[in-house]
Formats: sequence, C-alpha cells, structure tokens
Amino acid sequence: MDEPARNPRTFKRRRHDISTDDEKTDGASSRAETPPADEASSSSKSTKGTKPAAVDMKKNAFTELMSKKPKPNPPPPKAPRPGPNPYYLNSDPRAGLAVYLSDPASIPSKSMLFYNDDFVVIKDAFPKSTVHALILPRDPALTHLQPLEVLNSNPELLASVRKIALETREILAKELRRIHLKTSALEQARQKAFEDLEERAISEPGFDPDSEESQALLPLGRDWVSCIKIGVHARPSMSNLHIHVISEDMHSERVKHKKHFNSFNSGFFVDLEEFPLDGDDKRLPGVGHVTNEMLKGDMVCWKCKMNFKNRFKELKEHLDMEYEVWKRI
Repeated sequence: MDEPARNPRTFKRRRHDISTDDEKTDGASSRAETPPADEASSSSKSTKGTKPAAVDMKKNAFTELMSKKPKPNPPPPKAPRPGPNPYYLNSDPRAGLAVYLSDPASIPSKSMLFYNDDFVVIKDAFPKSTVHALILPRDPALTHLQPLEVLNSNPELLASVRKIALETREILAKELRRIHLKTSALEQARQKAFEDLEERAISEPGFDPDSEESQALLPLGRDWVSCIKIGVHARPSMSNLHIHVISEDMHSERVKHKKHFNSFNSGFFVDLEEFPLDGDDKRLPGVGHVTNEMLKGDMVCWKCKMNFKNRFKELKEHLDMEYEVWKRI
C-alpha cells in the first residue's frame, strides 16, 4: 500500500526541532560556562575582598626595604706589597746575580753548589775554565759595595770570605779530579796502587785497604787544590759583590775575546791572598786608572808565559794545546 501523504509543513517543522548531539553538548557547555547571576556577584565580592591582602604585601615590602639590614663582613685586608728587592739597585742591568741571592732555595741544583745564612755559592753560568764558581755574600748592606774597597776595609768579611772560599776550592778540586781521573798520570798511579791494596786484601785475610795505614802507602796523586785560584776583579762587570773560584787552565768556549782572558790573567784579577792591599795600590778606586790598561795589555799564556800580544786566535789554539798537556800531569 502506498504510504499516506505527509504534510510538508509538518515535516519541515520537525526537522527544525531535531538537534544533533554536538549541538546539545555545545548548549550544555555554554550554559555551564555562564555562571548564574548570584555566582557572578559572589565572585566579584570575593575579588574585592583580596585588596587588603595586596596592601599588606606592599606594606611588608616597604617595611622590609626600609628596615636596617646587617652590614656585610668587611673583606680581609690585602697582603702588603713586597718592598723593593735589596739585591737590585735602581733596575741595574748588571744585577744578573741578584736572582741567586733573592731566593737561593729555588735555584736548580745544576746551578747551585751550596748556601748558608751568609753566602750563596753557585756555578758560574759562563765558566771561563774547566771549573768556575762564584761566592756571593748575602748581606744586602754589602752586595753593592766595590770589592776592593770592602775587602780592604772589612777584616771580618775578608776572614769569612777566605773560609768559605777554601771550602769551595775543595769542592772544585774534587770535581777536577773526577773529570781528569782517567787522563792524569798521577791519578792513574794512585788508582793502580789502590787496586794493588785490594788484591792484597784478598790474599791476606784481615788486611784493610781503607785503613789509615794502608792509605798512607798510596801515592799522593795530583794536587788539584793548587790548580785553583781565588780572587776578585778590580772592576767587576756584575754589580753584586762576588768572588771567583776558578781553575787555572782557561779551557772554555766561553773565553771569546781578549778581555775574557786578561780579566783572569793580569793584575786586573786580584788574588784573595793579596788583601789587605796597600793604600796606594793603583787598582783601588780613586787611586789610579790602570785597570783598563790591564785588560787591553798583551795576552800572556798562564803556563808557559809566552806573549801573544793581540793575537787572540793563536792564543786560543795554544791554550788548547797547553790543556792537553796539563790534564795529563
């Protein structure tokens, strides 16, 4: 059967009345998000009620800002700046030895021999012979004084320098012996005699090769102490007071010109045994002006006394030859 005819107006009205699930949900949420009038008024009242708290916060912040705060602890006092180094004098470029006096404990062992409260003894950084050491008095009141003047006028200092110089010479003599033990004829003879004593100790029970009686049987060996001289330069190139302890051979690559040689082989080198000097000694400051002439004078071999005048190259060759003979004695 045919369906009954529908009234088009009725169908259209029904379609407008039908709502989807989304539309229902949107409507519900919009109703939920819109508070009732009573709730809105109560919310505004609660907002007004928070204003006094904000005022209190401002008051508290202002009170805290204006209140006295404890002062921070003062910073620790700065360490005082070290005073001027007494071993340097007005930035003197010739004060190259001052570094050894300022802190001898920090000096490498390869440069240091020994030191005590009164002296520092170092190896010369530019040795003019096989062994060459410098004795530096540590007293700041002495370090800038002229060596001839102070050693000539201060007997106490001269005595203490002589004592430390003898100790230094013994050390350098042992070093010379060690270096030339296998080349020196006198040292070889002593070494051979000692080996004979050791063989005797093997064949004779109870024999002590190290006893004083046994050692007295040995040849003396070479007197290396006599090969070392002690003195000062009349006009030093370095400003800090120093005393040279140096072997006589002048065998060194550091001997590069005439002044190097003559500074140790002329009157410019004042032996410690010459002190005290006569008051009219022309090497004393203010008495004469001969020291420069000593450096400029002829070069004379320390051993054979041959005069090479100004022929430095020939002198150097001669010194090498003399050294080969000297080390074999």
